Parts: sequence; structure tokens; C-alpha cells
Amino acid sequence: RGFRLMLETQREKIDAIDAQLVPLLTQRLALSKEIATEKASTHSPLTNKEREQAIYAQVKAAADPEVQAYLKTLFEDIILVSKQYQAHVIQNINDSEK
Repeated sequence: RGFRLMLETQREKIDAIDAQLVPLLTQRLALSKEIATEKASTHSPLTNKEREQAIYAQVKAAADPEVQAYLKTLFEDIILVSKQYQAHVIQNINDSEK
């Protein structure tokens, strides 16, 4: 019973963190959309490896060494999803210009 109560408490804490992450990730995607619009108008490439490396360096500098590799993976996924969204936005812009 004690384990289940502890597990439930920990999961409630994770749910509270997730509730904070959703609006932040939504804001990040909104900014990605703005960037995609600019990329479309300037015909800039979708991927900016230099920018990605700078983000990973920031994450590494801010993270506890024990979780650095895991946070890098998490940010790789966040960046991948951002680029997928940007590609979608750019495609929609290109389609509307035809």
C-alpha cells in the first residue's frame, strides 16, 4: 500500500510538470511556425545544424551530468518535431502560392 501511495504521489507530480510543459511546448511550436514562414519567404534551408548544436550545448551546460545525455535525446526529439512542423507549414505556404 505504501508503494502505491508513493507511486501515485510521484505520478501526480509528473502530471503537474506535464501541465506546465504543454503550454511551453505550444509556445515553442508557435515560434517555430513564425520561423518557418520566414524560411519559406527567404528560401532558407529547414535544418540549421549550427543552431541545433548551440541548443545542445545550452542543454548540456544547464543540465546535471547524470541526465545530460537523456536531455540531449529529448531535445533532439523536440527539434525533430519542430522541423516536421516547419516542413508542414512551409509546404502549406508553397501549396497556397501555386
